[in-house]
Amino acid sequence: MKKYLFLFGLFHSVLTSNAKGLEKIIVEKYYISDSNDAKAFGSHLPAGSVTYRMYVDMLPGYKFQAAYGVPGHELYLATTTLFFNNEDKGAVIPNVIPDRNLKDNTVMLDSWLSVGGASESNLGILKSEDTGIETTTNADHLLQNADPKAGIPVKTRDGFIAGKVEQVTSFGIDSAIHVFNNRTIGNLFSTRNGSWACMNGSVGPTTENRVLIAQLTTDGILSFELNIQIGTPDHQVENYVAKNPTGNEIQLAGLIYSSSQTDPDKSRINKIDAINKK
Repeated sequence: MKKYLFLFGLFHSVLTSNAKGLEKIIVEKYYISDSNDAKAFGSHLPAGSVTYRMYVDMLPGYKFQAAYGVPGHELYLATTTLFFNNEDKGAVIPNVIPDRNLKDNTVMLDSWLSVGGASESNLGILKSEDTGIETTTNADHLLQNADPKAGIPVKTRDGFIAGKVEQVTSFGIDSAIHVFNNRTIGNLFSTRNGSWACMNGSVGPTTENRVLIAQLTTDGILSFELNIQIGTPDHQVENYVAKNPTGNEIQLAGLIYSSSQTDPDKSRINKIDAINKK
């Protein structure tokens, strides 16, 4: 990990002064679960759970490199309840989800971290960008809810597009990522010394250049603080932080998010962070 932090320091030294490649973070309400979904085998998915997708929206020519936490810049993803992951065929990285499993149970609603992929050979796109061609048909008659608060139903446009899925490389988060496995402390992913990254750099599958970096399902209040590194068209880097920028770092308000006006219990975050430091 020390080597990785050194790389971040090196990146800061070559940051261009007219940085502007990261436009915003898009949070999409992908699906809202109903009572039928809650009854699925091995699901333990509370009715009313919301599946959120998080996209890094960049200008053309820019590449997503990493979501990271370093000293002074915590990265966290939090919920006031638990994160959901299907106990039968779930995964915390979408690259290992076989395409054929997407139609089974509630696998499409798993919580995971990504660098663009949504399964082994599908990339994630906004439902509004989906053409509706080859939409996944659920074999268990689930995911049929058409709650208007989630926009376009996934049974109509599933937010998948075939493409090359880049490898997710993790640094210092191998234990923290298991909070997405529906464990008893599964309400906080936090790091001040780690990241998930794409060593090749990841570009969006459409001209809008939006890269899916996470999908999270919960029946609680979702909140996050992110720090993002992107590559520029001239092979330099830009670092965007949620708060307290130093040097060439750029503060972007959209890197802080809550699905409610009520902030999550920060004492819980501090408690789990203390556990992680032991």
